[in-house]
Amino acid sequence: MSHVAPPRRPKPQRQSSARPTSPRPGRSPSPAGDFASDPNHSTVKFRLQHPGLWSYALKFGTYDATVTFDPAKIAASKVTATIRPGDILAGYPSDYVAKHKGVKSPSWEDDLANSTNFPDAKQIPAITFTPTSVEPRGEPVTKVTDDLTFNGETKPVTLDVTFARATASHPFSKTPAIRFSPARGFKRWDLGLDYLSGMIGDDASFEVGGDFIQTPPA
Repeated sequence: MSHVAPPRRPKPQRQSSARPTSPRPGRSPSPAGDFASDPNHSTVKFRLQHPGLWSYALKFGTYDATVTFDPAKIAASKVTATIRPGDILAGYPSDYVAKHKGVKSPSWEDDLANSTNFPDAKQIPAITFTPTSVEPRGEPVTKVTDDLTFNGETKPVTLDVTFARATASHPFSKTPAIRFSPARGFKRWDLGLDYLSGMIGDDASFEVGGDFIQTPPA
């Protein structure tokens, strides 16, 4: 009996993927333009060292952040942000009132937002980053210097910005988008936050990151 080989299955064709790529200068799939943060896929955090072992992070729920991005001219990029300090997300799971006798605030978030030891939201309605200069430091990291206005103080801060990904078509908005994550560490007393100095760590940082969707020209 002759042996008949079974029919060979065709090899599956590799499908092209529109996965985001690193936005290297001049080769980014995302065109130059203005990009606004997608609040559903972005975060803004303020982090400092807790008296315990781990750093403590607070998230801000209301903010606007924009990026002016040109992959061919990274030095012309700008990062601008406005954060509302009264909308704090602390994620405190315990009963704050029961654990803190004598407090007048109904929650840890409300106490922080209205405390003069933190950004006093009643007196200081916004935390702002205003761009002053951009210095490329090799792909994909860029040094972005902004004037940070926080707690009534304005100081120049330099953000280490990592332009992580770019795409010509975001899976949800179907428009060009970039993803980047700037972070900046600073001494909190430089911005007027000296409460419990020596007990709470003096090193603090802002972390802003997420998806930024291209906005149509005006």
